[in-house]
Amino acid sequence: MDPLSRDENYTRRLTPEMWREIKSAPPEVMAEMLDDLKHGNTYYTGVETDKGVLLFSRDIVGEIQYSDYMYKYIENDFFAPEFAVKSLAIHEPIRRAYQDRSVLKNATDSETYDLTPTWENYYRLTDADKGLGLTRSPYNYDRMTLLYIVDKGYPRDGVVDEYPDKFSFHEKFEKIENKQLGRNRWDVYDEMQERAKKLAGKLLKEHFPEIRQKADMKEKAAVRKSKGMKM
Repeated sequence: MDPLSRDENYTRRLTPEMWREIKSAPPEVMAEMLDDLKHGNTYYTGVETDKGVLLFSRDIVGEIQYSDYMYKYIENDFFAPEFAVKSLAIHEPIRRAYQDRSVLKNATDSETYDLTPTWENYYRLTDADKGLGLTRSPYNYDRMTLLYIVDKGYPRDGVVDEYPDKFSFHEKFEKIENKQLGRNRWDVYDEMQERAKKLAGKLLKEHFPEIRQKADMKEKAAVRKSKGMKM
């Protein structure tokens, strides 16, 4: 049984635009499109996490549901401490519903994303060219940028925003940015980078104290805490 199919009373209408699209398609694609028109959607995008698999139909309704799910449960919660999803795999297209994960191996295209809370993983997930292109929420964009600065330092030419992304802490780094663009920038570059990393770390603690950490960082913190215990 197809759990995402339309009910029997759903009316499928063939519009002139749809018919032109069907007629212009290759014969094998035309047959599938006519079958979809007759029986409803039979292709899905599969979203697989370590908790299970969700199927989203490849029509307008399914696309909206997919976008809402990815934003609310993946992008929005990416850095949240309660976020427990370790990896995300996108499979498409999947022909009809299935009962076994082995069917995913037959998907035409599959991409897996590491959800460890690093700026690289978040960037890849939201990158439009090489990732899923998820819209970045303002607070997660700030988190990603601050994590990047802690890791790589402040960009030599400053943080360049591209709509709708906007870094909320530009003013905090204004002096550092001006120093890096000044006449003696090469003399103070290393010093400014260290200042930028420390400032980014401070801002993360002040504004995002709840941000989840990588497992190895938690283990190191536990070791430090245990060494300080008094018996």
